Amino acid sequence: MPRSPARLSFFAGARAALTRVRVLNLRELAGHRLRVITSLIVVVVSSGLLIAVLGAYGSMSETVRQFNAAISGNATVEVAAIADTGVDDDLIGELREKVTDAKAVVPLVRGTVMIDGRQTTLLGSDARVASLSPKLRAAMGSGRSIDLNALDDGIFAGRATGLHKDQRLSISGVDVRVLDVIDDSGTDVLNGGRFVFAYLGLAQRLAGLGGAVDSIMIVPKPGVSDAALRTQVAGVVDGRASVVNPDFRVKQAEVASSVTRDSTLLVSLVSLIIAGFLVFNTMNMAVASRRQSLAMIRALGARRRHLVGDLLAESAVFGLAGGLLGVPVGVLAGRWAVGRLPNAVGSTTLQVAYHLPWYAAPLAVAACVVACIGATALAARSVFAVDPVEAMVPGAAADAEPPNRRLLIGAVAAGTATVIGAFVMARTAQGQIALLAGVVYAIGGIVVCFGLTVPMVRGVVAVSRWFRGPGRLAAVNSERAPRRVWATVMTVGVAIAVGIGISGALSNMVGSISNSLAGLSDPDIYVSSRAANDVPVGPILNPEIAEQVARVPGVDRVVGGQWATVNLGDARALLQGLEPGSAAPFIRKASPEAVRQTLDGEGILLSRVLARTLDVKVGDTLRLATPTGYHELVVRDTVNYVTIDSGTGAISSTLMAEWFGRPGSTYLQVFLKPDTDVAQAKARIGEIAAKYPGAGDRPVYVYTGAQALAATQRSVQQAGAFTVAIQWIVAGAAAIALLNTLLLSVLERRRELGVLRAMGASRRFVTRMVLAEAGSVAVVGALIGVVLGTGLHVIADKILAETTSIDIIYRPLWSSAGYVATAAALCLLGAIVPAARAARMNISESILSE
Repeated sequence: MPRSPARLSFFAGARAALTRVRVLNLRELAGHRLRVITSLIVVVVSSGLLIAVLGAYGSMSETVRQFNAAISGNATVEVAAIADTGVDDDLIGELREKVTDAKAVVPLVRGTVMIDGRQTTLLGSDARVASLSPKLRAAMGSGRSIDLNALDDGIFAGRATGLHKDQRLSISGVDVRVLDVIDDSGTDVLNGGRFVFAYLGLAQRLAGLGGAVDSIMIVPKPGVSDAALRTQVAGVVDGRASVVNPDFRVKQAEVASSVTRDSTLLVSLVSLIIAGFLVFNTMNMAVASRRQSLAMIRALGARRRHLVGDLLAESAVFGLAGGLLGVPVGVLAGRWAVGRLPNAVGSTTLQVAYHLPWYAAPLAVAACVVACIGATALAARSVFAVDPVEAMVPGAAADAEPPNRRLLIGAVAAGTATVIGAFVMARTAQGQIALLAGVVYAIGGIVVCFGLTVPMVRGVVAVSRWFRGPGRLAAVNSERAPRRVWATVMTVGVAIAVGIGISGALSNMVGSISNSLAGLSDPDIYVSSRAANDVPVGPILNPEIAEQVARVPGVDRVVGGQWATVNLGDARALLQGLEPGSAAPFIRKASPEAVRQTLDGEGILLSRVLARTLDVKVGDTLRLATPTGYHELVVRDTVNYVTIDSGTGAISSTLMAEWFGRPGSTYLQVFLKPDTDVAQAKARIGEIAAKYPGAGDRPVYVYTGAQALAATQRSVQQAGAFTVAIQWIVAGAAAIALLNTLLLSVLERRRELGVLRAMGASRRFVTRMVLAEAGSVAVVGALIGVVLGTGLHVIADKILAETTSIDIIYRPLWSSAGYVATAAALCLLGAIVPAARAARMNISESILSE
């Protein structure tokens, strides 16, 4: 069938466009390899950062999802323990009797035990666990001939534990025997094969749960809807446990990593804007250097829209190549980051395996392509200023006039409105949407600076004249090339702004989180169920420890307290039990009246994160589901507290014991009398703690208040280590781009430098002229960078305050002066090499070069 004229015309136009892009655009790029490679590096970095962030934090969610899927299997409803004391196993019988829509009610123990000094996942259930999933059937030794009496002290071990059949060992103070080793690759999803499975009674002893289980899985009968089953189960449970979807832990894992994830995403998005800006510079230079070739094509009959389309196609190739090259870079960075993510998920230890979400690579590549095309669309407007007559004028100035005055005024107005909108968005947007405010600010700031091209160039000219003779000639060069000067100044400014803004915000975030822990170091010594860098959620300390510590010489008083992990619906939070005389951040930050009411059992204190999660405010009555049923407390105060999981709350230790079944303390605060030797007291208390290990023969830790605060601060800093690394990568990419821009600004003026040499200018004069221009660019660029960076610092503080729910206080980072000094040094370094080259180059060759 013959093709229609319209179709033939379309194919002919497409072939012509591809030919122009291949012959003209791509060939032109090949002739400016340094410029292209440097800009491409920044696009690759941007793509890689997005891949790294999405891969690293997607891995946590996917690891938890796969583990939960292997555990829950066919279950559609889970009855999860509210506190880590578990669900009373009497509830199992009630559910089996009263939930008529359930096909199977399966008790489950999941926790962590120590084997050979390494954390190992503990799983436990009864024979009904076979109705959940094939992976659990394999883990429980299904199909093996096992003496039922051996199950009282026998375990099944995953192949990654290093245990062998019939091996005897002690776990949590209980002597056990390995009945068999599960050599099934399907069970690798269970913490990489590092797990042990025990039948219910033994598993409860190993986990220290007594007559309780961690959760109860409900498998529906055929045809029963999830909603109907959940309603029936909730009626039986009546608030004594959380009735949830089995995959609720995936959401909890995402929330737990949200602080680091959001800060890294903010840096990654800023890097994408930087990549777009540098692509804009590259394409702007490309249009300026191709004016004669573009004019020639125009003289031959090509339309402006064809030339613009060619430039956009060129940038699309640029973004596609950079995006694709960034994928393997991001995968490597993501794998590195996964090795530094926490392995604890609730009470269970999970080895986080790397999983790259299916959407990560397409999203990163698409973001790079869109950023490059968007930046090129701005640069391509210069094509409309190219007239065919320029083809007849050899050596015509390609950059002699600044952009249109109306365009500049419009850019200032639009950019200012965008910056204002970014600050409004940072104040009003909730959750991760606030991250977009950083992108909007970066775009608005660059647009405003574009509108200020003329004042910026005049500033460079004025500074250049400070350098006398060579400086005056450098000033003339700057006046003749306003667009090149603007691009160079902005590259300096962006490099400084990234350093000041991101480093300052991250420093303020770490400092503000540390400030939210005020009071943590007040006790002289802690006796704790966990190490100094962990929250002491259990086990309960032997009461003999408190009694004997109180009799140690020099001890003034001993105050108990405890922490517990609680499930509030789908959210996981930390709940602290307070006693009178305690020195805790909650007591330091809340009002005295609120503290008194809380200690009297008449209220609850909440972190702002948890208050937002539960959608309550001061004065509201909060209905809490506890192992003993529903109870109500008035919210007495909300305070600025470090974000852990979905937030933190505090009630009296008395209510903790009565409602959550947790009598006793998980930590002790020891206050010494004046002039008591802390080291001696700590040593004596350590001897006492060693005599009374916790449940499962777990050690009891003794450390000072200063060590407790320092360890917590280190944990916060480690959580932001990946973000800091990303920030340095972005700053490094901007520095490379700065060097590239300065090199090109000199090398592309070889002809005029050769003319100066031919007219008698000395090599020293040429070198000083180039350095004078670089110095003036450094001064103006530093000023622009400080202004942009300060604004980025302020808005980044607001964004991180929203995503972390911590009051992040703006404080200038005086070390930011180092970024200014570094950028100035790079300006001079970037100019010294080409200046020396220009001074030594052959005069005749330089004059002939174009």
